[in-house]
Amino acid sequence: MKLKTKTLLLAALSVAALCQAATERPNIIIIMTDDSGYSDLGCYGGEIDTPNLDRMAANGLRFRNFYNNGRCSPTRASLLTGRDSAHAGFGAGTLGGWNREMKEPAYRARLPYDLPTIAELMKVSGYRTMMTGKWHLGGSQMKGSKGWQNWWKKQHPGWELTDAEIEADFNALPPQRGFDEFFGLIEGETHLFFTPSDKHEYFEGNEHATLKYKQTYNMHCYYKHEDRYPYTPNHGQTAKAFYGTDGMTDRAIEMIEDASAAPEPFFLYMAYRAPHLPIQAPQELVDKYLSRYANLDQVEADRVDGLVRAGLWEKGTPYRKSFTAGRNMSEEQKKDYQLMAAIHAAMMEKVDENVGKVLKTLEQTGELDNTLVVYLSDNGSASHLGDLMNTPYYGCKSLMWEGGTKTHCIMQWPKVVQPGTVTESMGWVGDFLPTCLDITGDTYPAEFRGTRTAPLDGRSLLPILQGKEMAPPEYLFSNDKGQQAVIYKGRWKLLIEPGWHFRTSKQPGMAYELYDLQNDPAEKTDVSKQNPEMVQQLAKACADWQAQNGIVDYADILKIRPDHMK
Repeated sequence: MKLKTKTLLLAALSVAALCQAATERPNIIIIMTDDSGYSDLGCYGGEIDTPNLDRMAANGLRFRNFYNNGRCSPTRASLLTGRDSAHAGFGAGTLGGWNREMKEPAYRARLPYDLPTIAELMKVSGYRTMMTGKWHLGGSQMKGSKGWQNWWKKQHPGWELTDAEIEADFNALPPQRGFDEFFGLIEGETHLFFTPSDKHEYFEGNEHATLKYKQTYNMHCYYKHEDRYPYTPNHGQTAKAFYGTDGMTDRAIEMIEDASAAPEPFFLYMAYRAPHLPIQAPQELVDKYLSRYANLDQVEADRVDGLVRAGLWEKGTPYRKSFTAGRNMSEEQKKDYQLMAAIHAAMMEKVDENVGKVLKTLEQTGELDNTLVVYLSDNGSASHLGDLMNTPYYGCKSLMWEGGTKTHCIMQWPKVVQPGTVTESMGWVGDFLPTCLDITGDTYPAEFRGTRTAPLDGRSLLPILQGKEMAPPEYLFSNDKGQQAVIYKGRWKLLIEPGWHFRTSKQPGMAYELYDLQNDPAEKTDVSKQNPEMVQQLAKACADWQAQNGIVDYADILKIRPDHMK
């Protein structure tokens, strides 16, 4: 009788444990910066002070080989849908914005309403869903605004503005795409500093937000291109202001505190606008970093040495050096570059400071141990800084070399991830959605809003979080404004017409570059002529992929939308 009682007790405890596990699904936070370089972080070899991210890496997992889509909107589209960006309307480097919208599905520049987002699926799974920061996936508030509707007509010559089109634009906004709470920007670019007298573009849900101006800043606002970024009078001023990185985080912390008091888990997507142009930061931080960029070739060499110490780069591996004695820069150019680098670093330190605030809030609310926190960048550092911030990789944002499409990536989940680990396994930004579904035990729907769905392009990374290594995907494709790239089985990488389209389009014939990433991770030696069969195989794979994704010759796109390149 005692044995039977003991058995029943054990069974009851097992059932209770399973029930508890079912109710303790982890919170998930994805934090993404805008235009941060691969080696910007201290834990990735950089000279920028990032103690909170370094601590996160020490307590979690770092990827050596993690990929984005090389540009803002395409990366965000894949992150939210688990699909190649063309299937989400952002193929070939398409960015959100009316001046780039086209009727072709791959270039629609607006997230399709019948393609489920990670927020919509997490909501179905019982999660509270929240977002702060940059959306940049189309949509507008022209519903009910004749002024905005007239502006839409000017941006879409030959199109008809119907009630259905107005509703579709409204339905492309974050609150209509699964987010219970949203605070942030719909478009991609704006200033970071706003004083009470400045107009701003922030939204709270579907309403224009009221900003909080609670901190005094000494504002440094780098200003060079009047045609792109209207001059801001805030440069050099000291005043109470809203600073984007701080303000987005403050709102995220409020969301976390509220969500932690509720029984259901939460999903939070934080999309920082830093360190994207226009580059703006507190003056004291800019001053702090100016001297660190006095010797640029030393900064580059130190980043490589730092990666070696971090176990993320093999000592002696060749790479293309951006700053050598032979580089022709005038003293004025060097001074300007030094300033831009210092502002970039200051913006990144502010990001790190705010990530620390988020982690502290998780700890204070008792949520830290059961929260998966992911940190990455949407693409490599941009062209105004060249390749330095992406050292040791070649290329920058919008280019398909490794410097444009490879990102640092940290994942912390105390209950699951072994502290201080580095994985050689490949990851891709489109893997987040299937990973979240795997964690919650849910499946991707066969149908969504009356439309049959296609299989996901991403895969679950949960085995990597659990300490296992995964074989690379057979193919990983990327495409941007006439450039095409594919990585085959994690080793062979083919680039077709790599570089800026305004240059490559003037060259005769078709350019191919092939790299053996296993032995040449920095893409220093083109081996296309020695491996013609591999070039042919991968070129055919790219052509098939383009056909499946609706990617066409970029010159044809520019005939229809000359502004598409901007």
